[in-house]
Amino acid sequence: MMVLKNKIKRAGVLIIISIIAGVFSISTVIDSSHYLTEAATNSNQVLISSIFQFILFLTYLGFAILLYPIIKKFNERLALGFLSFRIVASLLLIIGTIILLSILALSQEFIKNTSESQMIFEAFGNVLKITRDYSNHVFMVLTLGIGNLMLYILFLKSRLIPKWLSVWGILGTIVSIFASVLLLFQLIEVITFQYLILNVPIAVFELILGLWLITKGFKKDNLH
Repeated sequence: MMVLKNKIKRAGVLIIISIIAGVFSISTVIDSSHYLTEAATNSNQVLISSIFQFILFLTYLGFAILLYPIIKKFNERLALGFLSFRIVASLLLIIGTIILLSILALSQEFIKNTSESQMIFEAFGNVLKITRDYSNHVFMVLTLGIGNLMLYILFLKSRLIPKWLSVWGILGTIVSIFASVLLLFQLIEVITFQYLILNVPIAVFELILGLWLITKGFKKDNLH
């Protein structure tokens, strides 16, 4: 039981780390309309963002690997679905990190070249940036959200955490998925007030869930 309790606590710690890493993985330079010039002049910021994005990848994957052996006892199909979607989301995050570093490399070449070739760099840069936005902010979030819905439904059914917390997770995830769908159809932009406000409920939930797992863990009566 002590080993199980420690695993649950570590899962909670990973959630807190992922929140911190998520904040520091945001690159305002790359999201700027002048990213091709600003990325090169703020290369350290881009590198720091990529490092924290890689840490985010590790926490996402680690959380799923830690929880899967525990939650599969309650609903193997939902647990496997959660693990599978979390793996795909983590891979999309790595792809986004690679693209982020590619944009930095392109930016450094962009400022070195003459105006004659800059249009080619701009076109290629736009492709990379759009690909990163869709990878990070749309498909990664959609994949992550579907997996999380399976996890929170499993929590709701198994009563491993309080019902109100599970319901909050489900509703917050649906709103976050909705934000990504709006982004997909270009109804809102990345890192805008509308996008951020739609992701506040799930961000607060994850903070509370992380603290809950660290301090209280799963309901003991339901672990047997």
